[in-house]
Amino acid sequence: MDLTRKPHQSRNSLASVHSPSNRRQSISAQISRSARRFSAAVAPQLTKLEPLPMLQNYSLLNFRIVDIKQFNTAIEQYAVHGCVQFEPIEFEITTNSDQRILKILLTPDEMTLNDGVRKILTLSFHDSNNDDNGTPMSQVKHPLTGLKVFEFIELPLTNVVQIFSSIDSCERCLIYPETNIWLRMLNTCGCFFTNTQWHFKKEGIVYATVRPNGKVLKENSLRVEWTEQCNNDLRLLVVAFAMTLLVREAFSALIHILRERRIRKS
Repeated sequence: MDLTRKPHQSRNSLASVHSPSNRRQSISAQISRSARRFSAAVAPQLTKLEPLPMLQNYSLLNFRIVDIKQFNTAIEQYAVHGCVQFEPIEFEITTNSDQRILKILLTPDEMTLNDGVRKILTLSFHDSNNDDNGTPMSQVKHPLTGLKVFEFIELPLTNVVQIFSSIDSCERCLIYPETNIWLRMLNTCGCFFTNTQWHFKKEGIVYATVRPNGKVLKENSLRVEWTEQCNNDLRLLVVAFAMTLLVREAFSALIHILRERRIRKS
């Protein structure tokens, strides 16, 4: 009897190993492992901004509006009709020799930095209401996922701007607004739209500066300068901050339209 049972038991055992249920569990486990490996490899790429190596080729960049009529039309439609929708307003980043290298587009919902057809980063603008932590100025978001990567916060009392990161706890530069007699004089004369320049400092060392452009007879524009020690990650943040200043300082009427649009959407 025992001899007749053993082959039967062996077949049952073998069948249980290769049953459809076990195969499904095995395949499911393989898929789960593959998904975890994929997530571990891809997730950092979807939360971190890609480098922009071309920034290392320049020590100075200019930020300016392409067609002032786009700005004027948006302001007129808002002032006359209360319209918070407007056609995209285009800005450009140029070298000291006026060579265009990057494009910036502002829509009612966001501001994007573009290298050709590729989006480098996206900015969204907060309400300018103060709270205990300071005044939010803008958020830097990943262009594909829309996840917040950095945030510029103007601290209370000092007006120093701090860069908050959503991806790490590294200590970054603080942004110090400063002025001098020369800037105040040019601002009073109407040559500059502001008497302030912004220094990116860490441990007393200035790595980059954003200032109003000193070219008279042109529309409001900004100039960015950085040192050789300013790495690519920081240069990209300097560009994002200059984009923020285009809306909040150089063409400050735009921030009122963006704020009103957010109120109406909510």
